[in-house]
Amino acid sequence: MEKEFDIVAIGTMAYDMILRTVDESVFTRDTTLLESVGVSSGGGAMTQAVAAQRLGCKTALVGKVCRDAFSSYLLQVLDEAGVDRSQVIQSPGDSMSLTFALVRPDGARHFLGRMGSNNQSLCLNDFDLDIVRRARIVSYGSYLVLQGLDGAGITRIFTEARQAGAITVADVANDSFRQGREVVLQNLPLIDYFIPSYVEAAYLTGEQDVAGMARFLLDRGANTVIIKNGEAGCYVANSQIAQTVPAFRVEACDTTGAGDNFVGGFMAGLIEGMPLLEAVRYGNAVAAVSVTGMGAVSALRDKAQVLKLFESESSEIRS
Repeated sequence: MEKEFDIVAIGTMAYDMILRTVDESVFTRDTTLLESVGVSSGGGAMTQAVAAQRLGCKTALVGKVCRDAFSSYLLQVLDEAGVDRSQVIQSPGDSMSLTFALVRPDGARHFLGRMGSNNQSLCLNDFDLDIVRRARIVSYGSYLVLQGLDGAGITRIFTEARQAGAITVADVANDSFRQGREVVLQNLPLIDYFIPSYVEAAYLTGEQDVAGMARFLLDRGANTVIIKNGEAGCYVANSQIAQTVPAFRVEACDTTGAGDNFVGGFMAGLIEGMPLLEAVRYGNAVAAVSVTGMGAVSALRDKAQVLKLFESESSEIRS
């Protein structure tokens, strides 16, 4: 059956303000002059969809915004990228998710945010579930901040997607609402590619090394685990492999959204027909491009940027 969309991303949408550069000394002064200030779209699902669309995939986004200037900006970003937003709801009764990214001199960032009700209240009644049957890949971004879908909602989404022959992908965020790790772990058998960060995997598993984290998650039913580990690259494990795929070396301006760009790039690699480890390496290249500019989606413009890095730098995959 031919699918209408390569990728349908479901979940978080946010408006980001990027403040650069900031360090701990900001609290010792009355006034700090910033090097630069920028705005960007953010949120796991939105960043994944925009990144994959710019890489040549046909993507759709399922999410919720409000009726304010922040929401209008996000919708404009989607339209300019060409992402299908027919299942993005504008709700006058919700508040928008806002994030302030404080960027350190080395490009690392710390977030200050308001988790708006737009993400928390997104539920099955807000969109046509048929959209997951029309996709080759269905991605959930991100567990633990989508209270209206975490649990039974995403169970149904992934069940419907798999029955329609779709690949399922999910990542995680910090457990800001203290839902507990079981909300995520109970659905691992429905996820083809589970992609937490090192910090998130440590929270879910109680382990400190990536191999131990992966074993725990595989034992709980995950099919393939990809642990995003910053400059160390990604650790990939399933029943057949357990290997590290190194990151690409670039000068980072701002690491905001790097993990979400990785997921978007990884899914684009799968759509291209790449083997697993090559798709992970492709995702690493996308993440590397993304950190060379401010904000989650400003640096990545098209596939040519990624291919230049992907094809020019050798990257030894380590077991």
